Amino acid sequence: MAAKDWAESAQVASSAIAACGLLLAACGLGITAWQMRRTRRTADLQALQKFSEDANKREGALADAADDRRLHAFHEFMNFLELYACAYNNGLVIGRGSRDIIRHKLEDSYIELEAAKEWHPYVAGALDRSTTFAELAKFIQRHRKEVDQRRAERERLPGGAF
Repeated sequence: MAAKDWAESAQVASSAIAACGLLLAACGLGITAWQMRRTRRTADLQALQKFSEDANKREGALADAADDRRLHAFHEFMNFLELYACAYNNGLVIGRGSRDIIRHKLEDSYIELEAAKEWHPYVAGALDRSTTFAELAKFIQRHRKEVDQRRAERERLPGGAF
């Protein structure tokens, strides 16, 4: 085999190997993207489960609290709402499903608090700074139309009247 023929064969083989390497790199990139998407979805599910667990814990503590612990449980619930309103407002809740569920829970909790007149003095008493519940207020302001809509739905549905 002549040197020229050998060089051409080596060049063809080198090009074929480079093409295979490029194809494998593209496949690897696709698999990595798929894994990242799965990881993001898993993290979203875990965040949603944690939110649900925390919401149930705070609501349960408030419902079960004896008189001397009830105010503390109420403040913990309000702090929970503030924390998740902040996370929502600042784009820390990533997945669409989580965003929807957390948004609806915050809206519904606000509607329930608005209807529960016995808690109004405690909310007013907790407002000791301009920053107290600022994220919750910002959230409600941004979603006022949907809050009003959900309140109207609640009033229309059987068993939903305040």
